[in-house]
Amino acid sequence: MSDIPYQVLGVDVPSMLGRERLFEELCRHLSKSNPDHVSVIGPALFGKSVLLNHLATQFARPSEHFSTSLYWDLRHGTPVTDDEFRRRFTEHIKIVLQKVEPEFADYLDLEGEDLHDLLHLVFSEMQTGGVRILAVLDGFDRLLAEGRITRNLWDNLRTLCQMSSLRVVTGSRSRLRELCKTEESRTSDFWEIFYDTPLHVGCFEEHDWDGFLKPFESRGVELDGSARKEFANWTGGVPTLSAALAERLLLEAPEEASLSKPHVDDVAMTTLEERHGLLDALWDGCDVEIRSDLAELANRDVPQSEIPDGRMRVLKQRGFAVSSGRKLRSSCRFMRQYAQEQASEVENLKRLFGDAKRFNDNIRDLLQLRVDQVSGSDPIFLGYVKKAIRDLHPEPTQSTTWARSIANHALDLIWEAELPSSESIPQEWKFVGVKFDVLPQRRGQQCSILRLITGTEDNVPVASFVTKPTYLLADHIQSVGDFGQHRQGITVSTSFAASFCLSAIALCESLARDLAAPSDAATVEDEEPNKGP
Repeated sequence: MSDIPYQVLGVDVPSMLGRERLFEELCRHLSKSNPDHVSVIGPALFGKSVLLNHLATQFARPSEHFSTSLYWDLRHGTPVTDDEFRRRFTEHIKIVLQKVEPEFADYLDLEGEDLHDLLHLVFSEMQTGGVRILAVLDGFDRLLAEGRITRNLWDNLRTLCQMSSLRVVTGSRSRLRELCKTEESRTSDFWEIFYDTPLHVGCFEEHDWDGFLKPFESRGVELDGSARKEFANWTGGVPTLSAALAERLLLEAPEEASLSKPHVDDVAMTTLEERHGLLDALWDGCDVEIRSDLAELANRDVPQSEIPDGRMRVLKQRGFAVSSGRKLRSSCRFMRQYAQEQASEVENLKRLFGDAKRFNDNIRDLLQLRVDQVSGSDPIFLGYVKKAIRDLHPEPTQSTTWARSIANHALDLIWEAELPSSESIPQEWKFVGVKFDVLPQRRGQQCSILRLITGTEDNVPVASFVTKPTYLLADHIQSVGDFGQHRQGITVSTSFAASFCLSAIALCESLARDLAAPSDAATVEDEEPNKGP
């Protein structure tokens, strides 16, 4: 029985099973005389792509409401500029129009100078001709994560979406405006075109089970009442866990079999062992507070008054918990058993960093463990960083006084590698904007040179060793060093000093990757921090 219809992960998007009511709700938005633009949201591994791919497939055929549809998964080959998005969007539009309205497709010249104007013209003509496309844009988070997409694109897209010839459905993990990386993008009116309540994709509901388990019926395999109940108890309705259990259960079921609770329990235990990686991924998709709740629910029912409403809503939407009277109880046996394994780690994390006081008390120990993981770094450089960590307590201000020493030594190591025989600036550096003939003494000016030679939006990197991450970290530490010399009574908090120390550790690692750290360098002694210019 190789053609099992259940699929957990893979190259292709699985077929939709269950979700009939959710799909009908989505279709109602699109079947109005003036259809809505719709945002579909939900966590990873809960079936957004399954729903959206099914939607695009259903509307690909000409119908009363749409001439055709396209499905674009933005998680793959994500556009990083406005022009790239316009070109790729135009390609998708052209492909689907060629099948149903080729005369409009012919207008779309992908080599055109201004694709937005061209798209506007085509959609205007389509509006006049009563042609409408449904554009399903999945993985919208990935596009918004690329901070170089500008408000101009969103405003242009809004102009197109105001015409009746285009409707957009997006898939993302959160509300679209919340995902914007820049304030400029966040202020675009594009986000206001969508129906005001996003459609949420969470766990399967009770009414989804008939459709989801239909492949068993079609193969003559019956799940009795006890089996169906146990199936729900093990999975909590989490779609990927449900698919994993159903796949193995159907694979092992003999023809014309009747399955009961013991069958489900036996197969579930095997699935628990085989699908540990899937549970890892679901666990990783939870923030630390949700993980803490899951660990607590694995051991006892928790009074609802002890869990904030927002977290309780997340637990329920994901199928991890249900209300029982005034308490919340675990509703997914897979996740409960997994959470029991993780409970000690969660408890240790809360014990060490559960509130501001415990964070301040324990962050130095964490940083000391972290710095001990660094290998291959210059010993003198590493010594300065260790002393910055040492001085976090009792007065975190003292920690930042090491920033100047760390930045100076990092820059010295960089120039020893980049300019080994002379401080004269190479000619190729001048081509990317460096205006000095020799290396200047001021560290701030050195950082400016480093910015240019490690690459900018206008030029490619010309540095022989140092990479952009190293420049960013060195520049940050240099800025902290300048701040440390001119605090003028400003108090430095433990969290500020700790973030500086963590950046210094990252600079150690990044520089060690870029350069071959000297093996015979002396170990730093207990001298005072370098406070010179």
